[in-house]
Amino acid sequence: MYGCDNFCTYCIVPYVRGRERSREPAAILAEFKQLVAQGYKEITLLGQNVNSYGKGLENPIDFADLLNLLCEVPGDYQIRFMTSHPKDASRKLIDTIAAQEHLCKHIHLPVQSGSDRLLKEMNRHYNVAQYMDLINYAKEKIPGVTFSSDIIVGFPGETEEDFAATLDLIRKVGYMQLFTFIYSKRTGTKAAEMPDPTPRKEKTDRMTRLLKLQDEIAMALVKAQVGQTVKVLVEGFGRSEGSLSGRLDNNLTVEFAADASLMGSYANVHLTGARATVLLGELA
Repeated sequence: MYGCDNFCTYCIVPYVRGRERSREPAAILAEFKQLVAQGYKEITLLGQNVNSYGKGLENPIDFADLLNLLCEVPGDYQIRFMTSHPKDASRKLIDTIAAQEHLCKHIHLPVQSGSDRLLKEMNRHYNVAQYMDLINYAKEKIPGVTFSSDIIVGFPGETEEDFAATLDLIRKVGYMQLFTFIYSKRTGTKAAEMPDPTPRKEKTDRMTRLLKLQDEIAMALVKAQVGQTVKVLVEGFGRSEGSLSGRLDNNLTVEFAADASLMGSYANVHLTGARATVLLGELA
């Protein structure tokens, strides 16, 4: 799908890419079947907000329905998708991820802030309680699920209290990965006209504190994976000579010694250790 209808106050996308337009499911299915037949092992469904897929289509279908349709295609592959908007993420979607083996058990769910006041200023249409309800439901239904998110630090008017609420949310969720940004003004957006009294140094100091917390959380989560034997999609060469690099279902990266002939295929890898947030392993 293309475009966005959300008009978050910091984002220029709806103005430059237009309103949401969903591709017909038959066209997506045909392209998907072709990719599977050609041997592709991982296919990513893209949209500015994939969770609102189906708007404007003649026959009613939502994103969970589309995922179920694609998962009926026989083959050895896995599916990822991005980006999800929390206001449109449903329990039906989570139930689908839990039920379908082809769907990776990793959810990118951008929250942007842990402050209800700022979420309202951002025009995000959800609050922290609603977001956490979705996260907790996913943890309950999908064993081993991991999460990633986007965080904006220093949105216009962000106070220390607002920032502390964001840190608290990060602790509660336990994200595997965060994509973090210091607020950047986009001319033409509502946020660009908002008072922004916080000095740049204070924003960068907050970012440093946030990254330190996230590193601690991520490293603990990575270390907890050690000892497992997992299925890995081998994607490229590792940092050390003779090693390959691949991704787990939960989006973590692992490096292990193996022949380059495994590139582009799946391998079972026993996780033996970790280097920061990268797992280390050996062929099982």
